[in-house]
Amino acid sequence: MRTKLNYNPPKDDGSTYKIELEGISVDIMKEILDYIFSGQIRLNEETIQDVVQAADLLLLTDLKTLCCEFLEGCIAAENCIGIRDFALHYCLHHVHYLASEYLETHFRDVSSTEEFLELTPQKLKEVLSMEKLNVGNERYVFEAVIRWISHDSESRKVHMKDVMSAVWVSGLDAAYLREQMMSEPLVREIVKECNNIPLTPPQQGEAMLASFKPRGYSECIVTVGGEERVEMLYFMNARHNFGVVEIDGILYILGGEDGERELISMESYDIYNRTWTKQPDLTMVRKIGCYAAMKKKIYAMGGGSYGKLFESVECYDPRTQQWTAICPLKERRFGAVACGVASELYVFGGVRSRDDSQASEMVTCKSEFYHDEFK
Repeated sequence: MRTKLNYNPPKDDGSTYKIELEGISVDIMKEILDYIFSGQIRLNEETIQDVVQAADLLLLTDLKTLCCEFLEGCIAAENCIGIRDFALHYCLHHVHYLASEYLETHFRDVSSTEEFLELTPQKLKEVLSMEKLNVGNERYVFEAVIRWISHDSESRKVHMKDVMSAVWVSGLDAAYLREQMMSEPLVREIVKECNNIPLTPPQQGEAMLASFKPRGYSECIVTVGGEERVEMLYFMNARHNFGVVEIDGILYILGGEDGERELISMESYDIYNRTWTKQPDLTMVRKIGCYAAMKKKIYAMGGGSYGKLFESVECYDPRTQQWTAICPLKERRFGAVACGVASELYVFGGVRSRDDSQASEMVTCKSEFYHDEFK
């Protein structure tokens, strides 16, 4: 992809020569030249693939980044499979991650789209093998396979057993299967072909747990802090009374103290690459605060420093790598907990000193919430 240049060296008579760029249309090349001189380009769903291909060929990293941001905003049930494959081909790692996450989260919607029905058997198995498919019940995966086979039953029945090997049949209810067999001939064929599908009453107790691992969870527990170091998870700086937030597979460690001083620093750990990275400092020293992620942003709230309690709230955007102050809490507090749901932040509990008494007397704070759209 990076060597599609036909180079004709100059002739002995001094005549001019030309370099031909193959695979880039005249219209796309004109847009890219305009971008190089103006720094602006208009992207749309009709031309985005051509622009990405050209930016990749010409090593235009900034333009490729703009295309990634555009593609991330386009991800939907109808196109996430295509965007995921396209992103993998051109090494758009974050786009691929987000498209995969969308596919896992909205599998039931995706499985009814034309893209899903047109998957090759190999690609279908790859999708069905995802452990984090948000289905709740394996019957929805089984029904997706039925739809895929029915879309072209004559040519796809031969792949029936291979595709069904990716379905977690131990999670299928026997009574449900028997009911489907009575009303759907294709289901009878599948059950006959795949002799590992359960038609007997389910196992009980430990036997059932041993045979079935539900989708949508990962066998991973991250323990942060403590008295000992854990291999591959060394902090860049030792600390306690800090906050931890996760966004897109990145753990962010914020604030706290190291035993000698209170900290304003933030560092991140990439779970997949197993690397630590220094991140921009908070706007203020903050320990025993509460922290939450909402809409791909980090919120640091309350806490305190050197005996003073805060009601301040600051927001960090990993894209811009900038902290921004937003409207404060209604009560200053430390030791609270927080979580983000859709466009709302919820802050629960925590304590503060009474306004009308000695600082040694503490009261429990009320819960409150913040809506991102109202700011």
